[in-house]
Amino acid sequence: MAAPRLLLDTGLEAGMVADLPPAAAHYLTRVLRLRSGDAVHVFDGRGSTFKARLASAGRHWQLELQSLHSVEAPYRCRLHLAQSLIKGEKLDFALQKATELGVTDIWLLHTERTERRLDAKRLANRLEHWRKVIGAACEQCGRARLPVLHEPRPLDEALAALANSYCLLLAPGAPLLEAALPVADTSVFVGPEGGFSAVETAQIQSRCKAQPVGLGPWILRADTAPVAALSLIRQRWDWQAP
Repeated sequence: MAAPRLLLDTGLEAGMVADLPPAAAHYLTRVLRLRSGDAVHVFDGRGSTFKARLASAGRHWQLELQSLHSVEAPYRCRLHLAQSLIKGEKLDFALQKATELGVTDIWLLHTERTERRLDAKRLANRLEHWRKVIGAACEQCGRARLPVLHEPRPLDEALAALANSYCLLLAPGAPLLEAALPVADTSVFVGPEGGFSAVETAQIQSRCKAQPVGLGPWILRADTAPVAALSLIRQRWDWQAP
């Protein structure tokens, strides 16, 4: 069996010994049933992956980092997902699949049709949860760099940050994505369940010169649309890393 992959989002270097958080120790020893001395690959979320060995230390577990295993190449360009906030598990699904499909940045948007706003305490809890979803997706798919998760913000702020990228606006009934797509900084705008309002659509098109793109004759759900669009983009890029 291949060595399992584990994210430790901290400074890592060969030769160090890292204490395992309880949740990670439970997963490795109780779920995967690893034992002391078994191999684990540990990555830091910034591109570096290390070979490590599981070690028992009394009532807790540690990882002994043995050597640098690999370093993921820097991004050639950025692939941004500008995703309107949607409910619970739907957003988890979109974040998970976007991570697997290679996005470098995730922008969460407050829009006119966003159903619920988060207070400060709930936002902090949700951000921690979303980062765990993204980290678990990286562990599963083999990525060593975590996508950047930008806190929820008004659409205007995201437009200002993404205006210089090649922008695509998902819109039912619009022309399909062109066959030749430049490998360049690219942003994909996805609306909420009710879609972007007419005013928001006009803002995205005017401020970002966004190209409306359709995904076939049917209207896809707000959590399905980004998966379909990102898959098409990566296919146009021959599945090379961004």
